[in-house]
Amino acid sequence: MDGSDVDGGNAREGGTRNGGARGESGGATAAGHAGSPAVGDPVIRPAVDDASGVPAAADVSLNGADRAERPDRVSSVLVAVGPGPHSGATVDVAREIAAATGAWLELFHVVPSDAALADAPPDADASGTVAPAGAADTDYAAAGERLLDAAADRLGEFDRADRWLVEDRTAAGAIVEQSAYYDLVVVGAPTTGTVGRFVFGSTTDTVVGDAEVPVVVVEADGSTALDAA
Repeated sequence: MDGSDVDGGNAREGGTRNGGARGESGGATAAGHAGSPAVGDPVIRPAVDDASGVPAAADVSLNGADRAERPDRVSSVLVAVGPGPHSGATVDVAREIAAATGAWLELFHVVPSDAALADAPPDADASGTVAPAGAADTDYAAAGERLLDAAADRLGEFDRADRWLVEDRTAAGAIVEQSAYYDLVVVGAPTTGTVGRFVFGSTTDTVVGDAEVPVVVVEADGSTALDAA
């Protein structure tokens, strides 16, 4: 997979990426946030702590904080968008972190490649979740675009966001590979039950263990699944 850097980078073959060109965020802390860290102070943990207060989230945890190359800067955040019950809360938390740090968001959804479809158990897709309701095997891309639409709608007036639909064997592999080009990754908590896990294990656990940057894991307070209708 070709990397995507904060200035645009190269899209993965078979994926589509859209959205306006990023402006210069420089990791500057957004105005209006009381108690903002001074220049040079760590910003990741304070921003995550503040974002944990969003109404839709029951638990927000920061993992691998020591992986941050620049703890005083968050200029780009990769947001894993899926159909699971934590997806809406994941978008809400990512938005709050970006608002506090001046970062851009990349709404990122993975659809199964041909190889993934060949390897997957019945009714499971490469993201480790059941396909969105009503989606046929040939409609993964369309269903993914609807999820990205729903995620973008949930951002409300927040407009520092791009979107990227990617084909890969697993969502975990795609997220881990792209993590090196971002300052932070935000994912939903693991989905319990066999239908919520792919044959290779939990997407969330793999991302937490293998990502190049800190990972924020979001558990929803009840289901906040994005409406992909």
